[in-house]
Amino acid sequence: MTAPEITVRPHRDTDVPVLVDVIRAAFAEYRGRLDPPSSAERKSPEVVRAELADGGALVAEHGATVVGCVFWHPRDDGIYLDRLAVLPPWRGHGVGRRLVDAVEALARDAGAHHVSLSVRLALERQRAWYASLGYGFLSEGTHPGYDRPTNVTLRKPLAPST
Repeated sequence: MTAPEITVRPHRDTDVPVLVDVIRAAFAEYRGRLDPPSSAERKSPEVVRAELADGGALVAEHGATVVGCVFWHPRDDGIYLDRLAVLPPWRGHGVGRRLVDAVEALARDAGAHHVSLSVRLALERQRAWYASLGYGFLSEGTHPGYDRPTNVTLRKPLAPST
């Protein structure tokens, strides 16, 4: 099977409504299954614009169709990879990997030493996927109002850009 042609580009302001739709569709399978509930359920154009204020997003397209996105934010000496979302029919085609690779390239170009991200403890498959990409355990985290860890932070050190 030939992989579909996917391009990755920086988001544009006009992409915001589509980003909301992609995030909601990508995280719909977790509705009612995560505790605390995913914030993806509450995404709106206003929320997305606020999240873009201290970083940016990358968009994966097949032709003119947005099939995935990922947000990023500068944090100390690294980049925080946030809200990777791939539409369900596009999973398994390398879209997520292309988006993660693009964030890592952006981080290297910015002189960042690492990329970090958080994953819910309940999402074992996603944690394993990030581990396969070189992301290792950094710490546990707890959502506000919870008395037990609910997520882990993973980190991947980056080699300097050559």
